[in-house]
Amino acid sequence: MTGDMEGTAISPAARTMRIVIEPGTLISTGQELAVLRAAYKRQPDSRLLRGRLATALLVQDAFDDVIAVLSDADGLDARDAAMLVQAHLARESEADNLRVVDLVDQMLPLVDDDAMRAQFLADQGKALRRLGHPERARAVWQRALTLDPANKDACKRIATLDLQEGALDDGIATLDRLATGGANHARLYAARALAEARAGRIDAARDMVAFDGLHFAGQLATPPGMPSLAAFNARLAAELLQHPNLRYERYGSASEQTWRIDTPALGDAPMVRLLLAEIARAVEHHADRIADSDHPWARQRPDIGMLHCWCVMTDGTGYETWHVHQFGWLSGVYYVQIPDAVTHGDDAAGCIAFGLPEDVVGDAAASAYGVTVVRPEEGMLMLFPSHTYHRTFPHGADQRRICVAFDIWPG
Repeated sequence: MTGDMEGTAISPAARTMRIVIEPGTLISTGQELAVLRAAYKRQPDSRLLRGRLATALLVQDAFDDVIAVLSDADGLDARDAAMLVQAHLARESEADNLRVVDLVDQMLPLVDDDAMRAQFLADQGKALRRLGHPERARAVWQRALTLDPANKDACKRIATLDLQEGALDDGIATLDRLATGGANHARLYAARALAEARAGRIDAARDMVAFDGLHFAGQLATPPGMPSLAAFNARLAAELLQHPNLRYERYGSASEQTWRIDTPALGDAPMVRLLLAEIARAVEHHADRIADSDHPWARQRPDIGMLHCWCVMTDGTGYETWHVHQFGWLSGVYYVQIPDAVTHGDDAAGCIAFGLPEDVVGDAAASAYGVTVVRPEEGMLMLFPSHTYHRTFPHGADQRRICVAFDIWPG
């Protein structure tokens, strides 16, 4: 570990970044969905209720229901159409991908916001790529990035296509143009690191990620009112294990065979709120420590960041694949409960690893770049740039591994 959060204090006037905590919810996602279903049944002509119901269904991965609610509706607005596109993409069939292509063609003339038009095009390109039309997809993604150079999905997908086709220098030139045009997000930095590594420029890839200089790992401060960090973790674990939003699996995430809580900060989750307050303070301290860094990611530090969190629990076979957090500036994880076999282990089981995905850059480049394996401990907090690729490994134990992951979204 590289630090300790105990006993640190900083005045509000000295902060280089202010963290605000995402507002919690008063009712569970299941309760919200039940209320919206009942309300929409009583008022099926309400566009407001239709949109809110579709949103709640999408969050619950109820893609068939989203499509049933929205497909036959009169007067779809752009927001509803965007949810319909996401539901069709999630079903991943040829018919659904063809429907996405048609939907976007129908909606584009009706949308005058460039960022929204770019997102529609990014999704259409995804469908075209799945349908076996990579060059049509590339043209669509280029249109999206012309409208909005900051579109994360189009950036990720065109960069991936460049990697697959070996167009590394062209891909890097595209990323440089996007950065010059104002793009600044995790996908941009991650794509640049992948391209540099794939081209054999390992030092340039490491410089782009800058994990060694920009991450933090240490013990969290004991929250106020708690006799010890261990006592706090025990109460937090009990709260999370009985959380009403606990669910198995989630479409579109890096998690495999995991339990998740996408919105832990319920009104009756006091331990979660205590944790988030301590994480917010720790992030502000970390931002202050790296304030003098000349890394382009650090130079783009937002003045205000929104702390958004979720919980991941794994039984013996659960793990996370290589991924970055595209919406965050800074990301992190707090370890609530760790199986004894992981704490006292001597292999990677149950650990978190930082490196590059072998299936993208190739085994040789991934090996040359290297992997940093960190053994989690109960009470450990880790912070790292959101563009840092990371993964976890199955722990194989009977006890559940519990962590709270989070992003700092630019405010």
